[in-house]
Amino acid sequence: MKRILLFFVAAAAISCTSNQTKEAPVASSIFIEQKVSEFVAQHPEWTSGENTNEEITDKFQHEVKRWSNEQNFLKDMPLQLKSVRDTTISGQDVKLGTFAGYNDNTRPSGSILNYIQVNIDGIMPADMAQQVKIGGKYTLEAMMYRQGSRKDVKLIHVADFKGYDLGKYVFSVVKANPIATK
Repeated sequence: MKRILLFFVAAAAISCTSNQTKEAPVASSIFIEQKVSEFVAQHPEWTSGENTNEEITDKFQHEVKRWSNEQNFLKDMPLQLKSVRDTTISGQDVKLGTFAGYNDNTRPSGSILNYIQVNIDGIMPADMAQQVKIGGKYTLEAMMYRQGSRKDVKLIHVADFKGYDLGKYVFSVVKANPIATK
């Protein structure tokens, strides 16, 4: 009888722990990672099972748009330069660097940066465009030039992979700080 009671107590304890969030949000100095981690932790039902809660996705879209207005939106966000091209903005010739979030297997376990996609078109002076390298990894000091579209913000759910696409933004880049490789 004691064994049966012990078995039920153990089964109840295991079932209670499986309903909790698998990983607590990682403490991070990266604004985007902090905000996405907090949102996911506050909405565990967002992607429960195979269905995505569209109401929570809508709330996520609004939150990301609000975060992008924050001065720290790009603070410490690791980005990789994909391309640099010449373009004209408001009648002025400029260099436009396309930066994107990237995967890095040296990040701490529990970091969701590898699951976050964000694309930044960075307006740069010509001398800065000559100093950055395609494929190089940088953090940007930049000011919002044009906000992204809310419809581009979405949850990516393919098989077992869940990711967060934060959309595309245009920033005026003041400085591109190289990230030291390990």
